[in-house]
Amino acid sequence: MSGILISNLGVKYDDKVIFDGFNLELKDAKISVILGGSGVGKTTLLNAIAGLKTYSGSIETENARISYIFQKDRLIPTISVYKNLDLILRSQIADKKIRHEKIENMLELLEISDVKDKLPTEISGGQAQRVAMARAYLYESKILLLDEPFKALDTALKARLLKALVELNEKSPRTIVFVTHAIDECLLVADEYFVLGKGENNVVEVVAKGEVSSDKKERSLKDEALAEVREKLLTALL
Repeated sequence: MSGILISNLGVKYDDKVIFDGFNLELKDAKISVILGGSGVGKTTLLNAIAGLKTYSGSIETENARISYIFQKDRLIPTISVYKNLDLILRSQIADKKIRHEKIENMLELLEISDVKDKLPTEISGGQAQRVAMARAYLYESKILLLDEPFKALDTALKARLLKALVELNEKSPRTIVFVTHAIDECLLVADEYFVLGKGENNVVEVVAKGEVSSDKKERSLKDEALAEVREKLLTALL
């Protein structure tokens, strides 16, 4: 397993500086939630970690494999949901029976067993995003990046999938970096959180951070223990 150590990060878009001298340490096998306003640099940070964005400084991941759940599902549209998932496993598991069992278990957990034989173009956006989540977790990575994967889902389904994410990480611990605008999502899954904002010269900095120590499997938004964390997040974001 691998944590992430970001040191003296610098990122530019053309002549616009987004990150400059940015430092952040994300704990191994924990769910680290990144919050902040639109356009502050949350997705840019994920892309830098994934190696999709050129940067200066260093991002240490011990060369760990990385899975990335984007805002768009990025499934192969010409093959079935099942085949999209099987394609990920073929390079890892030769035994077809074992692959089938893993896929079926994941489909059931994410409530998408009924669409396994359909094309991605034949299912809803929420279902497609769950397939993307299944694909990311079936891939044997040590780091999982999530870029607002649940924002298009209804409240009840979102709550169930957040619970599924916690369960999956209990069974197969990974270092998760979860970007969201939603405070409630943070409260339900975070081990630690970081709020990004613009500091001097309009460059990104961490304006608030903290830990959420209660058992994630037992959390409810009604918990009094989460009220203080919610207040800190609201203060930092508003």
